[in-house]
This record gives sequence, structure tokens and C-alpha cells, in this order.
Amino acid sequence: MKNIGFLLLFIVSAITFGQEIDTLSFYSKTFGEERTVYIHKPEFYKYKSDSVKFPVIYLLDGQNEWFVKPTISDIEYLRFTKEIPSAIIVVIPLKDRIKECAIVNLKTKLPLDKFITEELDEKLLRYNPSKFKVIIGHSFSASFSLYSFYNHPDYYTAVIANSPFDRMEILVEGLEQSEATDKSKISISIGSIDKDVAHRMKYDKLKIQFPSFFNSIITFEANYSAHNSVPIVTMPTLLTKVFEDYRSRYFEIATVDMEYKLINNPGSISEELNKIEIASKIGIYDYPPEISDINGIASRYWNNELEEYATKIYELGIRYYPRYYEFYLSLYELTLNKDKLTSREHLEKAEFLLKTVENNWEGKGEIIEEITAEKIKNGW
Repeated sequence: MKNIGFLLLFIVSAITFGQEIDTLSFYSKTFGEERTVYIHKPEFYKYKSDSVKFPVIYLLDGQNEWFVKPTISDIEYLRFTKEIPSAIIVVIPLKDRIKECAIVNLKTKLPLDKFITEELDEKLLRYNPSKFKVIIGHSFSASFSLYSFYNHPDYYTAVIANSPFDRMEILVEGLEQSEATDKSKISISIGSIDKDVAHRMKYDKLKIQFPSFFNSIITFEANYSAHNSVPIVTMPTLLTKVFEDYRSRYFEIATVDMEYKLINNPGSISEELNKIEIASKIGIYDYPPEISDINGIASRYWNNELEEYATKIYELGIRYYPRYYEFYLSLYELTLNKDKLTSREHLEKAEFLLKTVENNWEGKGEIIEEITAEKIKNGW
């Protein structure tokens, strides 16, 4: 049975996850000048192996804090509540949003489109991204997002266009007629007729003119919202829809009742691991268990006295997150009475990672002291 007393100290450390932001500046041949984007890395990015590839969210209008900050807050809250996966958020500031997003027609190449899908895409390879890519825009950049999605239906997994207006007639007609475009990947939100007047009038007109198109996409009619509040109101729903396959993917693995007892007897360890592997997808895209998934599944086995199962789950966790000290502490306790040498290696690995990978957050010293006490107790 899990030794709650020893583990209590470091369970609290999960709150020390912090999102890191990289400033990425490089010369753009497309724009003929240096451009800067901001890469918000997931909170457990530093622990991952190369086998962990995160979805990418392109967030346009990065020059507008009023838009970017609450949108990222929405994303982070949805991640915290396990509605969407952790993702690499790429904030793209625009220097002249009207000029850079203005659509001539669906086939005329726009520099911003090439910048994202070619130049920036190449720079992002260092972050080991997934092919799951979402582009999000608002108003002028919302129309551009639809345009970019139309031209690259295989590049983007989804587009979220908040209150678009520019060239919507040709965008809707083109997207409806495109055989290469999966309409279910398109999300459009709009504000109220009183507070988002021009945008809503055009939306309502097109909805009548192209009923089949609007019936095939995802829409969110924010009937109480003004133009600039539309993305803040609608983003939680639309993002949850984009990632709808994420939240429930491990629901059938080690399910428990209200007393944390397994409802069904598990299969063999290899069968349970195979179930996890099969479930580790979002739609057609591979996405491994996150740290919280590993902890959740392992704890359910552990608390039902299936320590060998829990051990294998934490070993799987180490494969994906080899720099995460908590997994080694759990393995120390699980192997302590079975294999002293292995148990010691796990404990010392946890100590090493705490000293080298972790920042100096409150409580870190207490965990290291506890590890030292465990080593002395075991004669190490």
C-alpha cells in the first residue's frame, strides 16, 4: 500500500510547474526583416523525452495583450481542468495587421501565410512539435486564419475564427466548394446583433445563403457579447470541441468507484500497458500520457495493492519524462522491499534531478532532507 506519509511532501510540488516563454527572433525572407514570436512551452516541457510531441496553437494578434492574455489564461485553465492537452502556444505579433491579413483572393499568396507555414514551421522543429496544429484569430486575423486554413487543409488540424468579417463571402464560398477541406475542423464565433453589429449582420446573411456550410462547421453565437469580448467568451467551448477526444481517452483504464476501489479486475500488465498505448491519441494524432495521467493511473493500481502494475506505469512515465523526479521517488518506495539496489538508484536519481533540474522553489529543500533521511535509514 502506498506510503502516504513519505510521499506527502513531494505531491505538493506539482504546483511548482511553471510555463516558460521563449523569445524567438529571426530574419524573415518573406517579410524582408527580423520578426519576433513568443513560444509558450507547456509546464512540464523540461521533463520530456523526444518521444513527447506537443500540439501547436498559433495565436495571431500577439501585439494585443487584451486578446492574448485572456486567451492564454483560457488555454491554461482548460489544460488544468484536463479539458485540453498541454500545447506549445506560438504568439505571433503583427506589425500592420490590416496589411498583413488583408485577403486579395483565395489564391494570392500572403507573406504572413508563408511566414507561418514555412519559415516559422521550420524554426519550431527544435521544440519537437506534433502535427496537431490549430490557428486562432480575431476579426481581421480571423478571416486570415480561414484563408490560411483553406490554402493548407493538411497543415492545420483546426481553425478558430472569432468574429471574422473581411472577405467572408469568398471565404465561405471557397471553403464550401473545397473538396480538400474537412468542414468539421472549422470553428466560427460571432457576437450579438446589438454589440457586434456589422460582423453579425454579415454572418447572419451568409448563414442563410450557405446553410449547408454552416451546418457542417462548428459555430458559437455569443448573443450577449461585444466584438472584442467574443474570443474570450467562446474560446473555452471551441477549444474543448477541437480537443474533444483528449479528456476521456483513459477513462476505461483502471476505473475506480467512489472509495477508490477498482471496478473491474485488470488484465495482465502487458494488456493494461497495451490499452494505454492504444488510447494515447487525440483523434488520429499520437499523444502520450501526461504526467498527471501517469500519476493517476499508477495511483489507482497502487491503492488497490497492485504494486507491480504501478511500477510498470511509473517506468512508462520515466520513458516519456526521464527528468521528472517524482516518478523516481514513487519507484523507490515501490521497489524498496524487493530490490534494494534498484530502489537506491531510484532515490539517488530523484535527488540528482531535484538538485540539477528543479529551480529553488519552496519545499524543495525539505524533500532533499527527507531523501537524505531515507538514505541514512537504509544505511546508504
